[in-house]
Amino acid sequence: MARRGMKIEASKFFTAMLALAAIAIALKFIQIIGILVVFLAALIAAYFFYIGRKRAARFSYLRAKYSDESVARAIMRHEFWEGQTREQLLDARGSPQAIDQVLLKTRKREVWKYQPVGKNRYRVRITLDDDVVVSYENRQ
Repeated sequence: MARRGMKIEASKFFTAMLALAAIAIALKFIQIIGILVVFLAALIAAYFFYIGRKRAARFSYLRAKYSDESVARAIMRHEFWEGQTREQLLDARGSPQAIDQVLLKTRKREVWKYQPVGKNRYRVRITLDDDVVVSYENRQ
């Protein structure tokens, strides 16, 4: 009988050791996951810091280029308006996907097209006469 009692105690001891090993592994896993979460959070914070610095540098460049803070803010918001120059439009919206050009006797007319939705169909059409925005069509 003494041997049987020893086997029971040995199996309890073995079970307890397995439980402690499982707990130790779980704690190590949690520690590793914690380190990964902190590393991932640091990467995300660094990305947003980089984007913020990049936007601030672009805003400073636009403010110096156009000598007008309201124009620089509108360009940063990708806005367009009547009276806007070709250069301001390029800074605000980038190059168009398509351009229709018409040469008239007294002026040059271009229609810049953005955001294609089908074959020769665009959400945004901006008309420039002599490199100045005179009208636009924004279909949502």
